[in-house]
Amino acid sequence: MRPSLGPSLALAAVVLMVAATASGDHAGVPHSESDSIFFDLPAFPGRDVSDAVRVDLGTRIAPAARLGSGHVTFVRPHLGVRTTWPVDDRWVLRASGQASTSLYRFRRDPTGFPSLLGKDLDLYATRLALEGAYRLIEVGPWFADDESWSLLGSLSGSSRWEDDGFHPGVGLSGALGVGYEISDRLRVGLGVSLRTSLENGGIDPKPFFSLRWDLTERLTVRTHDLGLRLEYDVAPRLEVQLTGTRTSESFRLRNRSAVDDDLTFRDRHLRFSAGLEGVLANWLRLELEVGALAERRLRVQGDDLGTLVSRRADPSVFFDIRIEIRL
Repeated sequence: MRPSLGPSLALAAVVLMVAATASGDHAGVPHSESDSIFFDLPAFPGRDVSDAVRVDLGTRIAPAARLGSGHVTFVRPHLGVRTTWPVDDRWVLRASGQASTSLYRFRRDPTGFPSLLGKDLDLYATRLALEGAYRLIEVGPWFADDESWSLLGSLSGSSRWEDDGFHPGVGLSGALGVGYEISDRLRVGLGVSLRTSLENGGIDPKPFFSLRWDLTERLTVRTHDLGLRLEYDVAPRLEVQLTGTRTSESFRLRNRSAVDDDLTFRDRHLRFSAGLEGVLANWLRLELEVGALAERRLRVQGDDLGTLVSRRADPSVFFDIRIEIRL
């Protein structure tokens, strides 16, 4: 009788996510939680890559969340491009790029963010990454038929900055791990990622864990940032999604004359949502998502002075619309 993978995978997921959540953020390394790991799920050798090129456009809006004595509105348009190239039956490569603008509008909080940053804060992020996977071995039925092990790797460069401060926000990331796959049922990735800032140096290590588990023909569970997403096919061209995850993003700020220090802005929160993804054509998909941001904290921190402003926002609603082109 073959041993069950379910309890072991669940335990590994919990341990790694808790470890990643508990690890500290370095003020000198602007990042998002996904910067040091893979876009989406890692590519696996031998997978169907008929949609070799994907273009993703979308906008997230979180209007008028209560913040201190005032409120904050957040809008983030983004663009992503990804291409996957199967070199042969053992090798697969993937190149990805992303760009986004995060627009914060602070209102009626005289002793908070407007006093230090101004009422309007425009932040920018770009990232380029090269990912690869190499099938190490296809083994006999240890746990199931059609299983294989692969080596997974990723290298990326990114910047998260304000105004003309592109260079201070530049960082490099890398990840290395192993992947286990049961064909058409299960894909698991496990390893370690490293992130560093070109300006301040330092290494920020974190574990990574990725999972895609097809529980039935219609129901799939997968990792999403530092959380999980359930996907259920209610019809051949319509999918329902439920997501719960933690998100943390930070940006290097330009110098302020009132503060003699290098500043970093951070937005950390829990995100819970429900969404629909519809296939409008073989090459076009539309995704609509609505949900809540909870346990949200915005903070400005100096490398030397520590926390300068910190505010906890009340739970608030957000909306997300995405269009994905697959070629």
